[in-house]
Amino acid sequence: MIRALLIATALVALVVLLIRLSPLGERGAAVPGAPQQIPPGESASIENQPGSADRPAQADSGTPSVIAPDRDVTPGGITRGQRAGDAFDRLPPRPPLSTPAVEEDEAPRDTRQVLLPRPIAVDAAHLKIGDGTIVLTGIDPLPLGETCEADAGAWPCGMRARTALRGYLRSRAVRCQAPEDFGRKPETIESACTLQGNDVGAWIVRNGWAKAVTGGPYEDAESEARQERRGVWR
Repeated sequence: MIRALLIATALVALVVLLIRLSPLGERGAAVPGAPQQIPPGESASIENQPGSADRPAQADSGTPSVIAPDRDVTPGGITRGQRAGDAFDRLPPRPPLSTPAVEEDEAPRDTRQVLLPRPIAVDAAHLKIGDGTIVLTGIDPLPLGETCEADAGAWPCGMRARTALRGYLRSRAVRCQAPEDFGRKPETIESACTLQGNDVGAWIVRNGWAKAVTGGPYEDAESEARQERRGVWR
């Protein structure tokens, strides 16, 4: 009996010695189901440590950040674009590839008395010659749609005035103060014209198919037409 107790005591002592020599022996062996003893010096530090719920979520490091290359790998002939975060550089405007043409005013051409063929009366004061137009000086023409009152009633005096001038001209050439190449391009000039030495403007006003411009050369011709009740003065 005594021998058995001695053996048991020796075994207990051996177990205690092994526990003290092991790392767990410093803090005591962990016994399943029993609360663990925490040394007093470590309790405060453990309480101050944040738990997993209190710790801020760490950024996911699974996706590597993109780093812009420092070396220019832009192919030739292509402008390198701005990198993220770079400030935009404002460049001065590029000069135009070509200077727009500026139309210069045409120098006045020399004019002289020229014979202009086949004039066509547009109204009592405008003659169409080729692509050009002559405005007869000192004449105030009637509009083509003008109507005049007479004892017999209204009549189209504007159309009659043009017809009278066309009948007088009969496409015969007139002599006017104009450029030598007049009629070859669209242009309009003002001039007095003659037909076989007779002033065309004076003939129109004297026969009552147009009014004379105030202060012009045909005021006497208009007075004669009024007295004789010619044309629109009938």
